[in-house]
Amino acid sequence: MGTVFTADDLARLPEIVAADLAPDGGSTVYAATTADGSTTLERPQLWLQQLGGTAELLSASDGAQSAPTFSPDGSRIAFVQDDEDGHGQLAVLDLGDRSVTVLTDFPRGVSTPRWSPDGATIAVTGNDAPLRDPKRPYRVTRPVWRRDGMGLVDDVAVELWTVPAAGGSPTRLTDHGGIVANVAWSPDGGRLLYETTAEPDTAAVALRTVPATGGPVTTVLTSEYLVYPPMAAWLSDGRIVRTTPWNVYNMLDLVVHDPATGTDTPLGSPLTGQIGGLMVFGMNSALHQPALLVDDDDDVLLYVQVGGRTELHRISTTDGADTTLWTGDACVAPLAVRGQQVLLSRTTFADPASLVVLDLADGTEQPASTLDRGWLAELPFTVHELHFTGEDGTPVEGWYLEPVIGQGPYATVLHVHGGPFAAHGYGFSMDDHLLTSAGYGVLKVNFRGSSGYGEEFSKTLVGDWGHHDAGDCLAGLDHVIGLGLADPDRLGSFGLSGGGYMTSWLLTHSDRFAAGIAECPVTDWSGMVGSDIPQVVGRWLGHGPGEGPAQMAEYARTSPITYAASCTTPMLVIEHEGDLRCPVGQGDVLYNALTLSGCTTEMLRLPGMFHVDVYGIADLFGRTERLAALTDWFDRYLKP
Repeated sequence: MGTVFTADDLARLPEIVAADLAPDGGSTVYAATTADGSTTLERPQLWLQQLGGTAELLSASDGAQSAPTFSPDGSRIAFVQDDEDGHGQLAVLDLGDRSVTVLTDFPRGVSTPRWSPDGATIAVTGNDAPLRDPKRPYRVTRPVWRRDGMGLVDDVAVELWTVPAAGGSPTRLTDHGGIVANVAWSPDGGRLLYETTAEPDTAAVALRTVPATGGPVTTVLTSEYLVYPPMAAWLSDGRIVRTTPWNVYNMLDLVVHDPATGTDTPLGSPLTGQIGGLMVFGMNSALHQPALLVDDDDDVLLYVQVGGRTELHRISTTDGADTTLWTGDACVAPLAVRGQQVLLSRTTFADPASLVVLDLADGTEQPASTLDRGWLAELPFTVHELHFTGEDGTPVEGWYLEPVIGQGPYATVLHVHGGPFAAHGYGFSMDDHLLTSAGYGVLKVNFRGSSGYGEEFSKTLVGDWGHHDAGDCLAGLDHVIGLGLADPDRLGSFGLSGGGYMTSWLLTHSDRFAAGIAECPVTDWSGMVGSDIPQVVGRWLGHGPGEGPAQMAEYARTSPITYAASCTTPMLVIEHEGDLRCPVGQGDVLYNALTLSGCTTEMLRLPGMFHVDVYGIADLFGRTERLAALTDWFDRYLKP
């Protein structure tokens, strides 16, 4: 019959949020939201897993523990541990006696520890300035002044520091006034590579290097900040391999930069697929982030999205030759490489992100994490991979999750992914498990604009929202109705972010649906200029905001709020009150407009949550209430 998943099962579904592989490849350390392997906590704790053996809780803490990383000799683990005020501080755990030494006391905390190659120094990002009084007025002058998941940039701006691993005073290396991230030591330990965004006078993102002992900063690359910065890593000879900038839909290429000459040598892109395509899962996606690793042969290891799968690829920095190292009905992402051993995060329809170590020499795998997920072994649905065409004949991929209970045709929910330049795929979704356990079929469509299908497929969405994307979703519904899977009289739509946009658009343009749920939706493009990514909105729409009536007419034409009075379908609006990406006003105007027009509607508000907190380690009660609301709403209108 399959596992019946309910909202309360979040309490027994801990997640891994960060991990590293020991230098000898024999063990892993990971931060997981559990202290017993089976019960969910709201704060991650550190676990040590011996390959082929058992896992042990390293050091229980009342605060969160995150970002663990092994020292070069494997004897110590640097990590970030919350202090009494909830600010993360650099700590080092000795694997010999399990003692923990806290090395910093920054008022705002630190993050992302990185060991120097000799193990004597740890780089962190942090800010030693006093906290701002939140009750006092403040002035905004930055082009990028707030970030979803962070808040005001003035409050979270960090610089690059080094800290003696044996203890001592931190040394500040940078003075950018923005957000420093993605730090990496050069192989000889002489320089640090890092990224900066949200600096006081620019909206750009920059890759930079600085001497490890302090000194002049060198800029490697500057490009427009469009949410996803270039990835970069050192090669053994001091050159830097990086990706080309993202322009909201383009395929990424690899480039080798020579700091000595300032020259860039293109390597091209994989033969198939998309470097760093964004996958949307219904659990924490922290482990499945685009990353660029370099092995001992100076080849690049990264994941490449091919449709609904992500594969592990190796790309030569000599000639750009592309080799697929792992592929299957799953999504993988490399987290660390040690010799021939690669630590992967892997998720499937049945399994949230777990850790495996892949031996590149013989292709064998070993489990590298131990969490109690055996109860998820039996899927509550059967997976149908779909291939159909949009209204103009364009091939489209999707999936239908047929519940194992009941008999078709089924009440069916169209689950629309966000992004929107992202994709559904072979990954775990608690939303899908919940809905299919309740007897609903779930349709997932990678519509026009989705990643992983080529640049032309993605860029079709730019300046033409609500056209081919909506058409592809409706074509998918027609396809599964034709297969006898979906009941045409009991259809629902649901999505978050860009998925909330599509749900709002479909329900204001079609009477095919019996109910819908729009979570953190985009409903008014003019209002989205007030989000934390206004520059991206202009790229998506094809016109910058405020360019005149003709250009702004496109904002109105493609906004669901323009057509709200046409909606007769009951719609639940879910808002995260801390959302800066799709601000709460987006859902507010939709709810108010539906109410004014007499449409059946309700609103669920989740206090404090940022944009995608429901898929992270946010308030467990709020996440549980949100899940329960999904089945409650569809049960009212889709059940016989």
